[in-house]
Amino acid sequence: MLPRIVSSREEARTITLVVRNMTYYLEGSDTPNPSLKFAAGEQVHLTLRNEDPGMSHDFNIRPWNVSTKILEGKGQDTVTFQVPSRSEGLASYTCTPHSAMMTGNIVIE
Repeated sequence: MLPRIVSSREEARTITLVVRNMTYYLEGSDTPNPSLKFAAGEQVHLTLRNEDPGMSHDFNIRPWNVSTKILEGKGQDTVTFQVPSRSEGLASYTCTPHSAMMTGNIVIE
């Protein structure tokens, strides 16, 4: 049996977060500020789409040094990152300008 060859560049999982009414939503879902579930070491390609006219928002995971640019009004930005391979089971994401109300959990499985 031949050994399995693994590409050094794994395919990144694509996620789109939509901001509306000062709240994050996964595209196609109505769950506010959802928990995001990632596998340790996983590559993620995250797009943030701001649908709040006149409001500035971003996506930020401070301990991992991951963030999109601050979107001033409608627009979108994308960030690609690797989930830490040695991470505690829980982290969080926030909107820098609205961190008191726009926050959610990240679960590392």
